[in-house]
Amino acid sequence: MKNKVMNPYLPLYEYIPDGEPRIFGDRLYVYGSHDYAGGELGFCPGDYMVYSTSVSDLSAWRCDGVAFSRKDCPLLDMEPGKDAMAAPDVVQGVDGRYYMYFNLNKQLCCQIAVSDKPEGPFLYYGEVVKQDGTRYEDFKMFDPGVLVDDGRVYLFTGFNMPGPVPEKFKNHFPPLPESSLGFELATDMKTIIRGPVSIIQGSNKAMGTSFEGHGYYEASSPRKINGKYVMVYSSELSHELAYAVSNAPLGVYEYKGVLVSNGDFGINGNKEQVMPYGNTHGGLVELDGRWYVFYHRQTHGIECSRQGCAEQLPILEDGWFGQAEITSCGLNQEPLPADGTYNACYCCYLTSPHISKKRLNIRECRRDTEPHIYEEKISDDESKSLHYIANMKDEVIVGFKYFEFREPSGFSLRLRGTGAVRVKAIIDEPEGQIVGRGEICLRGSDWNELYIVADKVSGTHALYFVFESQEPVQFESFTILND
Repeated sequence: MKNKVMNPYLPLYEYIPDGEPRIFGDRLYVYGSHDYAGGELGFCPGDYMVYSTSVSDLSAWRCDGVAFSRKDCPLLDMEPGKDAMAAPDVVQGVDGRYYMYFNLNKQLCCQIAVSDKPEGPFLYYGEVVKQDGTRYEDFKMFDPGVLVDDGRVYLFTGFNMPGPVPEKFKNHFPPLPESSLGFELATDMKTIIRGPVSIIQGSNKAMGTSFEGHGYYEASSPRKINGKYVMVYSSELSHELAYAVSNAPLGVYEYKGVLVSNGDFGINGNKEQVMPYGNTHGGLVELDGRWYVFYHRQTHGIECSRQGCAEQLPILEDGWFGQAEITSCGLNQEPLPADGTYNACYCCYLTSPHISKKRLNIRECRRDTEPHIYEEKISDDESKSLHYIANMKDEVIVGFKYFEFREPSGFSLRLRGTGAVRVKAIIDEPEGQIVGRGEICLRGSDWNELYIVADKVSGTHALYFVFESQEPVQFESFTILND
């Protein structure tokens, strides 16, 4: 690794959720949907972008540009905010070309674009069809995931909600299936030759099965690993990616466990959220003998302004995956150096009595009442935007995992706001060892530095800052001092 890489792994001004990691040649590509800062236009209002990095240097991400533009999608409602180009997947077809599969918010069918190069640009190819050539629209083909295995092509889709089907879905779509669905496609990559086949039961049918409590919700992501077929999916809890394993592509699948929760629910028995949380979506990739899960987090106090993250997965005694802890390190492969300046938005822990215990929602923005990761645009150049945690008040705790400390002399926090602010620096746990305290009186629109003299700390530790302030504060960054 030539440089450190953190969560989120892309620039803070980029919002690429639903990340599907795919290795083509010597590069790792991430294909996802495209949100915007603030979420005013809802889920996925942008073009499909593609980012990639060398498999030998996970810190060297580059933007390969627009993979597939909204203007090139013939079935899309072009009015801003009225339609969504939701989570795509890309595989190399049996003819050597690269095929992108996706489903729109307002369409039932699964659409396809094709390119000679993994980075695109992709050109519209058509829709998944029945053998008579008509579009397959018996069910909404949401969140397509694709597997090419020994020259055979498999497509997986699905959307299943716990409880009664909402009226809006009854009125506008065919009945929602009670499970995710699998299909086999012809070598033309679009004609169904088998299916639909029930793959993973939704919550209403999961009772009494291995999937109970983790029934299917959305986000099918298939892989073949060690001769087995692995299905990653977002469970009925929505904040977690779970996985199931089968001996054949179209099942039968058995539940194996949770890979990651964007609220860190379940990790080490945790039952409390560590970040404001909402839906998640992602996939698996192996890099240099390590397995990683890609997922996303929420920002801006709303569900639909999401950023891609990744974590290394623990390997259990049976050789399968355990649940990953969400961290600030992500793809870094080792603790971050406790030296220099870090933006506060790389936090992996943000709690407060002001944050609702309910998941974030696209229909409810909570920026006015809750601490949140925020982007402030100051010019047309998005790379120059300010990024900070906004609406910090009493008892807000911000955490970062993990740093390799070598007895730093202190910390400097860059803050903006009005009134008295007191901050404690704590290591290991939110209520762990206090290693320093500081206070400052902020006086308006200028950024100020709050200094904390620290006890000598060495070794690998999580770092937390606990805030006390009657007025909302903005926290832009902190510097670890080693004078």
